Amino acid sequence: LFLKESNQKLAQENLDLRNKLALVTSKLEKQQLADVDTSINTQFIFSPAIIVNNSINKQHNFLTLNVGSSAGVEKEMGVVTNDGIIGIIAGVSSNYSTVISLLNVDLKISAKLKKSNHFGSLYWDGRNYREVILTDIPQHVPISIGDTVVTSGFSSIFPPEVRIGTIKSFDSKGSNFYTIRVLL
Repeated sequence: LFLKESNQKLAQENLDLRNKLALVTSKLEKQQLADVDTSINTQFIFSPAIIVNNSINKQHNFLTLNVGSSAGVEKEMGVVTNDGIIGIIAGVSSNYSTVISLLNVDLKISAKLKKSNHFGSLYWDGRNYREVILTDIPQHVPISIGDTVVTSGFSSIFPPEVRIGTIKSFDSKGSNFYTIRVLL
């Protein structure tokens, strides 16, 4: 039913990746490092998976993926899509894995404002499944509705700069820090 939308998203993602590759290649050539060994191990490896079970209407939501330890999946790996982060692997069998969803009141992750690189804690308050809360951003930091929120990269779970969402609203009721609502 959504094949056209999926193809458009994949085409856009391929374009973005090709652009990033071209930029990196250009920088390497300028630094005369074109012969860099590309076989160096990276910290993050991306693998395909399909969500076979999901909940969004509870306080403690989980997902099930159709990949497990036989595909190299381990506990505490991050789960992302083209649209942003999904959650963290909580349990693994040989062919399936359970993911603690971003929409779980017990999950907190490190996130930052893309524009200023200021970071804080991001969590779901259990209310709206399309919104999460970002805290610990000081009031002196300039923020605007529509600013992008991404992963901070301060953990080994998620790579830096994975898109989470955009600022929907913010306030600072009696505090030195903002309470920011982020639209996923």
